[in-house]
Amino acid sequence: MSEIAKTAGLSVGQIYRYYAHKDDIICALVEQLTQKRLQFMASFLDKKDWLERHFSEENQETHNMRIMHTEIQAEATRNPVIAKIYKESHTRLQNRAVVILMSRYPTITEREAIARIEMLVTLTEGLLVRWDFQTRPFTKEMHQIYRQTLDTILPDVI
Repeated sequence: MSEIAKTAGLSVGQIYRYYAHKDDIICALVEQLTQKRLQFMASFLDKKDWLERHFSEENQETHNMRIMHTEIQAEATRNPVIAKIYKESHTRLQNRAVVILMSRYPTITEREAIARIEMLVTLTEGLLVRWDFQTRPFTKEMHQIYRQTLDTILPDVI
């Protein structure tokens, strides 16, 4: 709760004035993050300059989102209510991504779209977990490998 309050610029007491339980706070945060991700889903699924647009430099918003994501994941492992909300969020995000991919690649199946999305999510979450250990700016070699990987996940034509 202290990390959430710090990120929000509030005291823990101020947060509890608006929410009855910690679960309510985390559910509201999950919903807020889900809405934000739904808004930029089309951009996220666009491979052009993907690494640069999403992961090149850290700003305060990126830092806060990384921390919140990590905290929510940790809470979901301990709390079945949060786990349920977190899984529902994942499903909503995945469904939106499937719609976008299937509109871009009309010949792919839903299962193939899901597989491509899961690979991109795995890549993304790996980047977030390894954030503090990655050299920045990314090297030319790193850019090349990510471009090749993204070309496989999100090809120009299927």
